[in-house]
Amino acid sequence: MASAVPKNVSPLIRAGRWSLLLAGLVYGRVHHNTVKKREERVRQSEIDRVTQDAIDKLADQKIKADQSMIDLAHAAGVDPNRANAKKLEEEAKNLKTTASKHH
Repeated sequence: MASAVPKNVSPLIRAGRWSLLLAGLVYGRVHHNTVKKREERVRQSEIDRVTQDAIDKLADQKIKADQSMIDLAHAAGVDPNRANAKKLEEEAKNLKTTASKHH
């Protein structure tokens, strides 16, 4: 078995190979940064959309809960506006007493 003797590669071909390799690395880096910036914008817009959807869902739940409480108050024979006014008065009293304690 005779071992094959490697042939000398032309310096021009060798320089061309290295140049193309380095050009590919630079292109890959630039392309990666471009795609990364685009994906960050897409990700942020997706986060904003999901957050807004969650806020809207919570607002709808609050509206339904408030309406349910009003319906329950009517079913129990209680005026919901009068009950709400009493609740606000009690909260105001509590705020005044806590404010006077801190001074």
